[in-house]
Amino acid sequence: MKALLIGLGLGLAFASAAQAQSAAPAPISEGGQKLAECVGAKATPEDRAALTKWVGAEIASSALLAGVVTVDADKRVALDKDTARIFTRLVVSDCAEFSKPLFKAEGGTAFRAAGAAISRLAVRELISSPGVNQGIVRSYLANLNQADFAKLIQP
Repeated sequence: MKALLIGLGLGLAFASAAQAQSAAPAPISEGGQKLAECVGAKATPEDRAALTKWVGAEIASSALLAGVVTVDADKRVALDKDTARIFTRLVVSDCAEFSKPLFKAEGGTAFRAAGAAISRLAVRELISSPGVNQGIVRSYLANLNQADFAKLIQP
């Protein structure tokens, strides 16, 4: 049981990091793909909002953002608990027809697909939030010097 929980936790925690760092994500089996699709389909709007907050807090808690963004420790604990509850419900209940045979065939590492699906879902929700993309672009465009870029188009 402990190995299962470790596998589930690692799958959820590291799936998006591994995909973000590698040029080509590790291939997902057909069963893993079906589980990922189910997780995406079964996540409610409330799930999506909670997962988006969790991913945002995790990103904000990175060492690279120290001193720029602060995440309330109690809020982070609550978001972690919400994410664990959502992940459990999606994998154990809502998508059991895909996760059960997948776990039997591939073991605990098979849940990378579910973890990756949840991470992708949350990041997609975060980026598509009203104003986020526009804010990202607008925030640095105003500070560009057009003369610097004119050199790129001159003969």
